[in-house]
Order: sequence, then structure tokens, then C-alpha cells
Amino acid sequence: MRPSSLLRSAAAAGDAHSYAKSLSYATTLVRKFDSDAIYPSHFYPAASRPAYLALKAFNVELATIDDNVSNPMVGRMRYQWWRDAVKGVFESRPPPHPLCTLLSTLPQRPQLSSYHFTRLINAREQHFLNPSFHNLQDLADYSAGTQASLLYLLLQATSPPRVGGAGELLAHAKPFEHKGDEHPRMESRQLHLAVASTIAILLRSIPHHATKRINVIPAVIAARHNLREESLFRQGPNAEGLRECVATMVGIAEAELRTARGCFDGTTGVPERAVPVFASATSARSFLTRLSSDKVAFDVFNGDLQKRYWKYPFQVWGDVRYKRF
Repeated sequence: MRPSSLLRSAAAAGDAHSYAKSLSYATTLVRKFDSDAIYPSHFYPAASRPAYLALKAFNVELATIDDNVSNPMVGRMRYQWWRDAVKGVFESRPPPHPLCTLLSTLPQRPQLSSYHFTRLINAREQHFLNPSFHNLQDLADYSAGTQASLLYLLLQATSPPRVGGAGELLAHAKPFEHKGDEHPRMESRQLHLAVASTIAILLRSIPHHATKRINVIPAVIAARHNLREESLFRQGPNAEGLRECVATMVGIAEAELRTARGCFDGTTGVPERAVPVFASATSARSFLTRLSSDKVAFDVFNGDLQKRYWKYPFQVWGDVRYKRF
């Protein structure tokens, strides 16, 4: 074998090892901090599963910054690092970080929009600096920047690439192409789904945030039910008005899920390749159902909610099997 061939073989082996290591890093990160997200990954085609794990891991990296730093300046530096890292990934000069290595080598990378990466970073940073919500519009804006951006990226990752006249890949292929009457605002489906997912995440995080003296319940809802922040921080589950606030937010989330489903009326339903993407809603719906059950009765501090739910894997399977969310 010629020396040049040996060098190419060595380089290929090195690239494969680096890719496997990066994918392992992303998978471990998701399994540790977002275990519910592992189950939908099994329903992605093998070709797009690494993209799903990379995007979920990217979201985890950003979501855990506020728990890893206490100084706002250090936090802002971390978010800026990720902005620069994303820019490097899209300019084919990724920094030496396993997640950046994985993102830069994904076959779907040309289909992904750097706008949604940056939007996700900006929304996370803004929430880090000001984690409270005054009204529902604040919550909707946060949802659009976080969960909606993540859904857009996942939809882009599952779209087959379009090829231009010269054979080059065309970026940002249309996420949905299926038979039936197309809804005039396709993105509304993701937006409604994102709001429901965001509310479920926030409700689940109330006990954790309360220990840090942070209230993620919108002020208008807290005022409506006479919930005082100091009572939440000191009394936890016994705070007056807490369960009423939680019930209100659950009702909003369930209404958003119904609206998202209604957006598919008159179509052939969720496109086949987008089914695993919409399976991301299973975690939110499952949590909301348990939270509103007679046993839990809107008590977000109930210990059962912090445990893994044995029915959840079967719920994911059922949602994928019957194309529902």
C-alpha cells in the first residue's frame, strides 16, 4: 500500500473514532439530563438519529448553564462561547468540543438553520438573566425561542435534502411535504406544541427553582390566585394558591395541544418522517396527565412526579405507531 493510501486510511479511522466519541458524548448528556428524550430517539431513522441526539444535547448544554454558574457575567461568557461555536460549525471551523465536532460532521448540517441555533442561545441567555415571566406573552416568547426553535431544527434534520442544478445541496429544505390541504401557517403547529412542552417543563421545574428563590409561574396567574412568591419559597407545596396556579397552567398547555392537533384537520396527518419529532410531545402530555390526576391533584412537589414513569416508553411507542401527539 502506498504511503498516501496509508495516510488516508489513518485519517478515516481517526475521523470515525472522533465521530463515535462525539456521538457517545451527546448520548450520555441527553440520557443524564433529559432521559425522556432517549425513547423517541429509537424511532428516528438511523441516518437522522445522530442529528436528533446532537440537537437535544445542544439544548441540554444551554439549559444547564444556569445551574453550573452563579455569576451573571460568567454565564454570559458561556452563552457567547456557544454563539461563536455555532458560527464556527457553520463556517467549517468547529472548536475542539465533542458536540461541535458532531454537529459539524452531520450529513444534515447543510439543512440546519444557524438562525434557530442563535435564537435558542439568545432565549436561554435572556431567561438566565431574567428567569421570571410577567404575563403569558412572555412565556410564549420564551417558548418560541427555545422549544419552537428546537422543533424547527429537528424538522429540518428529518427533511430529505434537495439538490440544486449543479448537484449541490440546498439548505433549509421544506420540513413538510405531504398530500392534503396545507395549513396556511404551518409553523403554528410547532408553536402551539412548543408552548405546551414549555409549560410542562416549567411546571416540572418549580420545586428545583423554588430552592433557588426563583418563581417561573407568570405573575398574572400568581396574582389571580393570590400566590405570593415568599410563600412558595418558604412553604413549597403548602403555599396558598399554588395548586390553582398549576391547574391554570395545565389547562393552558392542554388547550395548546388541542390547537396543535386541530392544525392537522383536513390533511393526511403528521407526515411520516416528522412522526418521531412530534413524539417529543409525549413527555409533556404524559407529565400533564399525571399532574392533573386525582392522586397528584396538581401538586408539583409530589415525589411520584420526580420518578421515571413506567408507562412512558409504551406511550411513546403508541404515539409513534398511531401518529398522534
